[in-house]
Amino acid sequence: MKIVSERLALMSGSLAWWVWTATGVGLAAGLNGYPSGFHAAIVISVVQAVVYDFREAAAFSYPVQIRFAYAALLIACQLPFLQWLYWLPAVGTFALVLFGYCLMARILSLLPGNRREPMSLDLVRRTFFSQPAVGDVHHRLPASDCPGSTCVLEGRIATLSACTRAKD
Repeated sequence: MKIVSERLALMSGSLAWWVWTATGVGLAAGLNGYPSGFHAAIVISVVQAVVYDFREAAAFSYPVQIRFAYAALLIACQLPFLQWLYWLPAVGTFALVLFGYCLMARILSLLPGNRREPMSLDLVRRTFFSQPAVGDVHHRLPASDCPGSTCVLEGRIATLSACTRAKD
């Protein structure tokens, strides 16, 4: 329980945390039988993706990739045969909000343009099973020194883990 309270205290001061929380609440409402919750989550995600696209210097920066991929996933889930898939972004969003674990960033980090090492089973293992990056002592970065958002750091977590392990 201590980890949850530390993570909430760490992230709740940021606007992005509140946006992800609102998205998660919309998804939870949708999963509880209120389809307008899904629609609200989609609108929030699309607006967030567009805002980040204008805000970031590079169109393919990590924050933009994450938000566009997330919005595209939510839109795809609107197809009747994919609506069961809403559980994945719902669980992933609450993992981000509560623990700082960004599943979408970790998935995107495995794309060829986003990784710095060849694909391997070890890379996949490190990508999905490493602790969240912000404030992680294994990365030697206190939360206040971490550049970028939690998801940006999550996308780099496999590389950071590999670098840290090599130094030890």
